[in-house]
Amino acid sequence: MTKYTTFKAFEKNFPYQIWKIVADASTRQIAVELRDAKSTCAILYVIDFEGKEILKHKQIDEKEWTLEAIQHHTIVLKRVGDTQPVKEGILFLDMQGAPRHLWQEYTWIDTYCDVVKVRHRNFQSGFEEYIDIEALKKTSNPGRAQEYCSVIKMPVPYTGVLPPYLQNAVIQDLPWISRAADRILWSYHTKENELYYLNLSVADKSDLLWTQCLLSDMPKMIPQPYFQIENQLFLMSYNKRKIVSYLV
Repeated sequence: MTKYTTFKAFEKNFPYQIWKIVADASTRQIAVELRDAKSTCAILYVIDFEGKEILKHKQIDEKEWTLEAIQHHTIVLKRVGDTQPVKEGILFLDMQGAPRHLWQEYTWIDTYCDVVKVRHRNFQSGFEEYIDIEALKKTSNPGRAQEYCSVIKMPVPYTGVLPPYLQNAVIQDLPWISRAADRILWSYHTKENELYYLNLSVADKSDLLWTQCLLSDMPKMIPQPYFQIENQLFLMSYNKRKIVSYLV
């Protein structure tokens, strides 16, 4: 096996279960929403790609607010209704958790690069508008949707014939595959003594370079192994209270 290694970028524990994670590759920041089981209100954290805390334990007092995105050093929240899928309200916070702007009259539709797509609460369909996240004003520019989506990658299930270097691995369910530059990343579960292990094998076009266990001693397999930005992987632990990140 060719000498190779992966590096743990950070490991971050949280006091409650993780409800949602969003990332901004341009500022290298991650926003995390936790939910307090008693109050059910959102609690927000922001960390950078090295695990440094930028915002810690910002509680949102109304439980209808949920994390939507992080862009331009701005945390974007949307309001969801109790009796309907969506409810009007979009809130922008700065990195200290202070309000930048509250758009009470708009319902969230989608988030693109630089903008949020919205509709006025008086309309059920059509009449879409865009709010510029950085400038805090309406714009006709729909943003760079494809560019924004392309920077965050998810591994995909692999159903083909495994390469020779993986054929002896006792893989549970399907492996996932993704790329980081010229390297191929294989992630898969193995099982030992009724517990599951999530493994990462890094290869070039023909040879296995490195295999490492990313998560261990899990009572069940996790449904999605990680999300990836360039050569950095971000994983959520089985108990949903920890984020672990690796450089590959």
